[in-house]
Amino acid sequence: MTPQRKDADEATFEFATFLATSARGCIEEPALYGSLRLLDALSRFVEFCRETGLHTPDPFLEQAKKIVDENSDLIMSDPERFKQFTDGLVRNFAREIKRRAAR
Repeated sequence: MTPQRKDADEATFEFATFLATSARGCIEEPALYGSLRLLDALSRFVEFCRETGLHTPDPFLEQAKKIVDENSDLIMSDPERFKQFTDGLVRNFAREIKRRAAR
């Protein structure tokens, strides 16, 4: 097994572990934390893809990761702004879907 492949395998296992433990955590955490865990998963997924070379770098996804990383702490300081942030993130994805579909 090449070192790069081992890294991809390890990254895959780490990401799967994160998803499994997040699923368990969501059972007893406040409902809003589920959104935070999903955004964390989005950020980790983009990083995983970049680090393992799973796909060609995607500027939109890299920007989404940056925005998620910068705004995730709103959940603790301002839950209403966190909700507004997630609304805006979904709008950004919707616009990107339309842009990609038009190609």
